[in-house]
Amino acid sequence: MRQEPTIIDMTIEGGFASPEPEQKPPFSTQVMVWASAIAALAMAGAIAVFAIWLLAFLIPIAIIAALLAYAAFRFQLWRSGGSADRIVIRWPPRR
Repeated sequence: MRQEPTIIDMTIEGGFASPEPEQKPPFSTQVMVWASAIAALAMAGAIAVFAIWLLAFLIPIAIIAALLAYAAFRFQLWRSGGSADRIVIRWPPRR
């Protein structure tokens, strides 16, 4: 493969020429960049709203499950006569 030679832009006095000022990208490119940024922010917002909704949905379920577990524990204490020393938990159950 033939590689293009590197061009070093120098002045007649031997100094390096200043690079051309950067040109602004075309308007369509600017619109695309801003549209992509807005779309990314909208997606992040949608994910955050979904996470908050999921959290709000699951917290009451976790509270109810904790209350049921506490009630089951208190029932086992009541059945064993009020002492946790007599409770025997077998897992897996004996056959």
